[in-house]
Amino acid sequence: MHTTPSKKVALITGASSGIGCETARMLAKRGFRVFGTARDPRKIAAIPGMHVLPLDVTDQSSVTNGVQSVLQDAGAVHALVNAAGYMVSGGLEETSIEEAQQQFDTNFFGLMRVIQAVLPTMRQQGYGRIVNISSVLGFLPAPYMGIYAATKHAVEGYTETLDHEVRQFGIRALLVEPGFTKTNLGKNSRNTSANLEAYAAQKNRVAEGVQRNIAQGDDAGIVAEAVYEALTAKAPSLRYPTGKGVTLSRLRRFVPSKMFDKSFRKQFHLDESL
Repeated sequence: MHTTPSKKVALITGASSGIGCETARMLAKRGFRVFGTARDPRKIAAIPGMHVLPLDVTDQSSVTNGVQSVLQDAGAVHALVNAAGYMVSGGLEETSIEEAQQQFDTNFFGLMRVIQAVLPTMRQQGYGRIVNISSVLGFLPAPYMGIYAATKHAVEGYTETLDHEVRQFGIRALLVEPGFTKTNLGKNSRNTSANLEAYAAQKNRVAEGVQRNIAQGDDAGIVAEAVYEALTAKAPSLRYPTGKGVTLSRLRRFVPSKMFDKSFRKQFHLDESL
């Protein structure tokens, strides 16, 4: 059972590639008035029915100006999809505080900035849907992608709490949790500046395994479909694991911890004897 979009206004961050781009395409095709944003709007592909705006989630004035532009043009924001993000690859010991802070500034605080910019309008409307793109790494460990996983764990806790706070205003805050997806996230990841020889062999094995999983991963359209479901369902779920993420979510919840640990280490090419 779904509500009819009837030209609801959707604001999407990270619309220049991957999940954000595919979501923008799908929502525009299905009747939303879409505003797609990116730090560099020239990188956003032309999509019929989509307006393009510059918005840097790490810059408060850019976020404020971007949201105001949408409100001046469309008069409302009914749906917000936070898809902007990137990954830092490297061991946690190799990751500097500055690298970790930059990762959080985009993946977590960037999301917060945009949400805080749209919430007053959504409260006045008495309606809103906020969909935050999380990851299976929001509930799983992630060797050599630890800070990325930490940002997604933070997004999970933040979103679930926000959902309880804003439901009184007719607003829902929801999570979409993709598994490995065919996007440029892996290729565009930033490596830590430090590289310790002690981690090199294991890190390389994990990286090769991750790249294989991404290459064989789900299509971004599957994730976009879950976003559409979250935005339009009359009684939405809090979490929408997608593709192979559905199985991982069930394994994490129901498999005994020692068995899960062994299976996880095998999948990520870690030393299973430890």
